[in-house]
Amino acid sequence: MEMLLFVIHSLWIFQWNTVTVRADSIIHIGAIFEENAVRDDEVFQLAVSDLSLSDDVLQSEKITHSIKLIEPNNPFQAVQEDGSGSVSW
Repeated sequence: MEMLLFVIHSLWIFQWNTVTVRADSIIHIGAIFEENAVRDDEVFQLAVSDLSLSDDVLQSEKITHSIKLIEPNNPFQAVQEDGSGSVSW
């Protein structure tokens, strides 16, 4: 009987820890678009919304997103914004 209680207690702790870890999962998705790419911006936001609402893909993870707009015909602006050569969100 003590062994059965130990197993049940262990399983409960395992499940509780699993839920806690999964609830803390945050997935951040970032995108860079030219200012005149309004349609790309809309499609990206719809895709992120679809992922957020889909229980088949993500069960308890939270999705956050950010969008940076750059000037058209300036391919180096994304790198220039950060200054260190890496884009920070």
